[in-house]
Amino acid sequence: MRRPLSALLRFFAASALLTQPAIAQSPVAALTPRKAALPSDSIVTWAADTSRSGALGLAVLLDAMDARIEPDGTGMRTMRSVVHVLQQSAVNGMAEHRFSWQPSRQDLTIDWVRVLRPDGTVISDAPSTDQTADATANMQNPMYVDSRTRRLSLPGVAANTIVDIQYSITDRAPWRAGDFLLAWSFSPVAPTRVSQFRVNAPESFSPFIQESNIAFKRRELVQEGRRVYEWRITQPRVVRPAPYVPSTDDVRMSVTLAAPQPWDSVTTWYDRLARSRYVADEVLIARLDSIARGARTRSDSLRALHKWIAQDVRYVSVSLGLGGYQPRTPAEVITTGYGDCKDKTSLFIAAARHWGIDARPVLLHLNGVSEASPVSITRFNHVIVAVVNAMPRGGTSQYTFSDLTAGLIPFGSLPLSYRGSFGVAVRPDGSADTLRFPDRAVDSTGSRVRMIGTLSPDGSMDLAVDDQAVGDLAWAMRAAFAEPLDSARRATGMRAVAATYLPESTADSLQVFDGRDFTDSPRIRAVLRGGRGARPAGPVWLLHLPDPFRALTSRNANSARELEALGTRVLPIDARQVLGPRTTHLEYRVTLPDGWSAQLPPPIVATSFFGKYESSYRQNGRDLIMLRTLQGVSGGIHPPQRIAEVIAWMRAVAADDIEYITLSPTRPR
Repeated sequence: MRRPLSALLRFFAASALLTQPAIAQSPVAALTPRKAALPSDSIVTWAADTSRSGALGLAVLLDAMDARIEPDGTGMRTMRSVVHVLQQSAVNGMAEHRFSWQPSRQDLTIDWVRVLRPDGTVISDAPSTDQTADATANMQNPMYVDSRTRRLSLPGVAANTIVDIQYSITDRAPWRAGDFLLAWSFSPVAPTRVSQFRVNAPESFSPFIQESNIAFKRRELVQEGRRVYEWRITQPRVVRPAPYVPSTDDVRMSVTLAAPQPWDSVTTWYDRLARSRYVADEVLIARLDSIARGARTRSDSLRALHKWIAQDVRYVSVSLGLGGYQPRTPAEVITTGYGDCKDKTSLFIAAARHWGIDARPVLLHLNGVSEASPVSITRFNHVIVAVVNAMPRGGTSQYTFSDLTAGLIPFGSLPLSYRGSFGVAVRPDGSADTLRFPDRAVDSTGSRVRMIGTLSPDGSMDLAVDDQAVGDLAWAMRAAFAEPLDSARRATGMRAVAATYLPESTADSLQVFDGRDFTDSPRIRAVLRGGRGARPAGPVWLLHLPDPFRALTSRNANSARELEALGTRVLPIDARQVLGPRTTHLEYRVTLPDGWSAQLPPPIVATSFFGKYESSYRQNGRDLIMLRTLQGVSGGIHPPQRIAEVIAWMRAVAADDIEYITLSPTRPR
């Protein structure tokens, strides 16, 4: 539910909008499942004054979870949400609801869905449409999962109504015995009257509890052999979403509970499922002979193996039942021609170990996790491979990592989202090796674009383009050329390059690369003829700057306005996310007609804690030389007040967003 963020803050600051009556019933009673709608429920007395709500779409009156956990990982979670719909803009989002669960091990119970007036009168207490269906697999990256979805449409939802929903999910059989993970945030994005999280556990069981930035004390109550942990806050601080936010900070409040276990318990469990899949059978051995043919070194063999699995084994995930965690055998993957991350990783490990190379699976999250705790299999949704390079003193392994599902990223490199984050490698004995993925140097990712043109007195131009990329940017370029160009695609590509760099030109040559060949450097070269390089404007000519040359500056003014519109920022800034660890060089060099001169804009140098932008313009004889460079930094967390420096930097760079250079031709004698 995304709403205007500045409106959220205005609403929250006006505390008079939310009345504060005495709570007429205990938190326990408020969460007790009841099938009948209750017009006298005291929660509705917290309703907001819509006449003073401004542009705010909704206000949350109660947001709560009541969980019961057992040491074996079974339990039940009951969620209740009571939302006051303030504006018509929020109606569609609150009238449609979707609930997902895994029927093989979970039960879903909808305790009630009801729509009320602010005085408690019931408008509806049942959905108008109730549909349950299996989750369908995506066609592009097929994922078959053991889950169902129930969708409800609620009648009567309108501005100034209250939507009250409570449902429960019962965990009958965890995938791994004793594994559970519960998390709750007390930093809402919309004004919230009460946020509450309660966990009921056996008195003799002590779960792992992680409190992040909690500014209030939890309550504990022991009764009938069980202990209840309760966190409850009235009108928690609204923390609006913001760009460039690190994964952890000292602002957002949250609580996480998990099993009090070491990572060895997870890796041992996974190793039992996967160990038999690391044996190279006859089918795999026969394939390995052809893969390694021509390889002269250990590295050559590993690169060839990686390329085969990453590019020729199609990605399909069949996560039905235990198949969500247990890899398929090498023979199954080779015979079917497809596999998911754990299937591909296991196939690679089986082949590497057949060659006597120590390769291991690594558990991680696709979006990266910053901390090693808490311990739970649910913290990971991905598996990659690690090849052991050496075993120095202390027994710490030095790994070469690779993601077998990233077919256009070479062996030994990782996607940006993993780097610097936490992962767990599974040693051959099943024990855990906790690690942090290496980062890349700033100058190892970037691009260099050179545009060399010759301008004729009539404004026409010939232009040579050379576009190269390395690191993360190279992988994006590889995706565009993952398939060979046939005559039709080549013709289309030549027209696209011409339109991008030099309007009205014709491309008479285009040199590209094989995106699937890691020995072929990502580089595009083209020669464009007869384009419109400059146009007359009275006594002067206007030299057009190609769009790729303006790409570093063209969006900064709008980005600065968007940041200012967010209002006061409370979350810190991750410098890495502003520009990213990359370096970009742009060069536009034009040979002017004899006697022509250019009116050059001033150079720009904008430096801040997250990176640097620099431009220069000069004329040497007939040669007009224009350069732009952008360089980001690899990390650093900074206070929220420094967003003003980000905005100022963007405005400084935006001043360099010029579309034309004014040229003065030779005056006739």
